[in-house]
Amino acid sequence: MSAELAVQTQDLEMIYREMWRKPARALTGVSLEVERGVIFGLLGQNGAGKTTLVKLLLSLLRPTKGTARVLGHDPFDSRMRRRIGYLPEQMRLPEYMKATGFLHYMGELNGVDSATLKKRIPALLELVGLPGEKKLLSAYSKGMQQRLGLAQALLNEPDLLFLDEPTEGLDPLGRKQVRDLLVSLRAGGKTIFLNSHLLSEIELVCDRVVILNRGEVVRQGTPAEFAKHTGEYRIRVAEASDAVRAAVAGVVPGAQWEDNTVLVSPENRAQLNALIDRLRAVPVEIETIEPVHSTLEEYFIQVVTGAGA
Repeated sequence: MSAELAVQTQDLEMIYREMWRKPARALTGVSLEVERGVIFGLLGQNGAGKTTLVKLLLSLLRPTKGTARVLGHDPFDSRMRRRIGYLPEQMRLPEYMKATGFLHYMGELNGVDSATLKKRIPALLELVGLPGEKKLLSAYSKGMQQRLGLAQALLNEPDLLFLDEPTEGLDPLGRKQVRDLLVSLRAGGKTIFLNSHLLSEIELVCDRVVILNRGEVVRQGTPAEFAKHTGEYRIRVAEASDAVRAAVAGVVPGAQWEDNTVLVSPENRAQLNALIDRLRAVPVEIETIEPVHSTLEEYFIQVVTGAGA
């Protein structure tokens, strides 16, 4: 397995065996690669195997079969553990502590010396939007907990970050700030392994995406590759007069209007060009012509439900 990859798995399989219960297969032959210096998105429904895969990579579980490498090492190699950061989906915070004390405690667990922590903690609190925070953690909102969780994941200046639902509980501005932070971390050479149900967030920041379904890798590629053209075009004109509407209906029947914007489904490019010529002949000014693409969320739903297979 290549040392140039941040994460690599080969035929990874995980079967849970418990007394008095039928064995449950969580992963089946999962093989994937995550290059260094990218934001990687892991998608899947609840029960698809995402959490099991992350636990295997974090050495919290041993696989039934197959192999995994993290930063060029076996996940159980202590040299690797010092180089990763982790934000779980549900992070339990000691409510009697404050942010600085909590981060100092977590830093010591990560082997970071006190002098370094004294300098690093204020900078991290500033970075995640919690500068000078003095409240007890019991008073933290879900969004504040997520921000603090991100700070603790960065305490040891990791090369690889595992983030499980990092924007959960954040408002739109908070989500944008986290996205900007992830992009800046990637620019600094860090690799980010992102697990999220907010597919719109994945679509905005991830370089590569893998979709897990029932323990198997069913799709992998870039968000742009998944956002396929639907065959529809959205055309905005300066004025949607009766003459303009009639011109559109005469070329592409079934067009849908909303104010000055029309959604059309031409049979081919020749019909689209014929529509443009007809509109110019009305005449009317064409402001925009935009091909309509499916979103990552729409593609994901098609994949996991089997629609359009």
